[in-house]
Amino acid sequence: MRSLGVWLRRHIILATESDLVAASLLCKFRRLVRELGLSHALCYLMQRASAKSGGLMAVHSYLLVAQPVPAAPLLAARRGRSIVVRQLDPQDRRLMALPLDEAVLAYRASQGAVCFAAFKEEDVIGCLWLCLSPYDEDEVRCRYRPAPAGEASWDFDVYLMPAHRSGLGFARLWDEANAYLRQRGIAFSWSRISAFNPTSLASHARLGARVAGQATFLRLGPCQLMLASLPPRWHLSFRPTDRPSITLQNPKRR
Repeated sequence: MRSLGVWLRRHIILATESDLVAASLLCKFRRLVRELGLSHALCYLMQRASAKSGGLMAVHSYLLVAQPVPAAPLLAARRGRSIVVRQLDPQDRRLMALPLDEAVLAYRASQGAVCFAAFKEEDVIGCLWLCLSPYDEDEVRCRYRPAPAGEASWDFDVYLMPAHRSGLGFARLWDEANAYLRQRGIAFSWSRISAFNPTSLASHARLGARVAGQATFLRLGPCQLMLASLPPRWHLSFRPTDRPSITLQNPKRR
């Protein structure tokens, strides 16, 4: 009888612990759904699972956002002037101080990307990249075509070193980039944001960006499936050279 009692207590404890774990997981899933929505929450869980596949499988879910080029700078004339923003050659070796390598810089240069670098004294502390032509994504197989040509751009890798993120670095980068775009008659700049990053989405929203589409990419070995809210809506490919092309039409200003 004593051994039976011990067995029962042990299994009651195990069952209770199992219930607590299940309740905790359910709570986390509900929080994910509140933050990301059901479909993106499921994609996020798939992404976490694919991270353990050793590169065999990958899941990426993006929100495609259009950000208007403002008519005036974000900052008053004298604010943030301790941070100097310069346009650099995409393969300038000073950019190696950021989390970039030669292969990435060469890839961006090959696409005609324009680089704005933020300097604090003589140290590079951040960057912002623009492309005024179609851009081939480097994380998945996809080509983005901002349209109409000459009135839209693509921006990516807006980055500041962690120690400088509480200052005016982002605003200074955007002011210089926006001035460059205004001079060329660009009305909107497009970008993609991970659907799993609500903080980044909120930052873009403060600059007037709004979500105009979404695309999810599922990769298994050489096979890639794209499901998108914009044409071509879906695409299945088996070769690195076979990529869908998404045309991003400028939304009307409100």
